[in-house]
Amino acid sequence: MTAVVAGFDEAYALDTRYRIAHHGADFLPESTAHMQARPIDVTEGAEPVLVVEEGGLRITAFPVDHRPVVPAYGYRFDYRGRSVVVSGDTVKSPGLVAAAHGADVLVHEAQANHIVAAIGDAAAAIGRERIVKIMHDIPSYHTTPVQAAEVANAAGVRLLVLSHLNPPPSNRIAELVFVRGVSRVRPDGWILGDDGLTVELPESSNVLTVTHLKE
Repeated sequence: MTAVVAGFDEAYALDTRYRIAHHGADFLPESTAHMQARPIDVTEGAEPVLVVEEGGLRITAFPVDHRPVVPAYGYRFDYRGRSVVVSGDTVKSPGLVAAAHGADVLVHEAQANHIVAAIGDAAAAIGRERIVKIMHDIPSYHTTPVQAAEVANAAGVRLLVLSHLNPPPSNRIAELVFVRGVSRVRPDGWILGDDGLTVELPESSNVLTVTHLKE
């Protein structure tokens, strides 16, 4: 994390300098222009770690399994009686089930491995071995839509939002193929996430409203 944050700071160093020169240091003090890494130690199998507690907001990090990417985290956000959990990239994870217990919303990554396999087969038929290799490898560190539904059921969450969709479905037919089998596991209480999706959770209530910016 420290290296990543330092890299972003370096990448934007010239931009920062130009903006300060343009607007003035009184308006854009250089001291506020830099990101600060806040390293946390959440090893696989460890207990979740509270990383932010401010103004009633609690953000908890918990380990997930995205090997060979180590460490990898999911996050739980609790605020005034409402809760949202974001899985991050991971395989189906018992630790995620525990961290998401009773949450209002679980935003969970989803990869349709049956589509990935079909892409691999098509690539093999035309000799695209690099694509075949990638399609063979990526199922090992992602979660299928059905598995995400199983996680949501086990955690007792109210709404599952499937996100980070891979391969991204481009139309309604592709969406139906993508989520094949989900309704058998979780008949309701799930949606596909996309740009503009809005989930409202009024504080200290049980209201959960789903809208879209396109509406």
